[in-house]
Amino acid sequence: MALKQVIFLSRKEAEGSLNPTWAVISISGLDPARLKDGWGAVLRLEFDDIDPDPKAMFAEDPYILFSIDHAYQIIEFAHRCNDESVDGIVVHCHAGVSRSAAVAKWISERFGLYFPEGYALYNKHVYETLCRASL
Repeated sequence: MALKQVIFLSRKEAEGSLNPTWAVISISGLDPARLKDGWGAVLRLEFDDIDPDPKAMFAEDPYILFSIDHAYQIIEFAHRCNDESVDGIVVHCHAGVSRSAAVAKWISERFGLYFPEGYALYNKHVYETLCRASL
């Protein structure tokens, strides 16, 4: 069975949602989202809405940059959802604007799903890392 839809939401919207035939990619910081039990599948990731800045990347930096490992986890999860009986994927981050949109954009392009035309607020680093990892 193939995925039919991918959507991106805020954390608040995702915490208020539940669909047992859908999967969710939950992107948050140190405080994980309080998702309801019963989703078809759940992938939880922790990374911040930042772009790489070589001058600012120090060991004591409190932020987590989206990595190739994060990308591989998303790619594997999305393919598994596409192969199983999952109708769609909800991707959420705190505001539902940048990180979640980047992941949703990649999923939509990979599986031929709808993504809002002209939407440009997605995190470019997250999207480009996913593109590189899926070559």
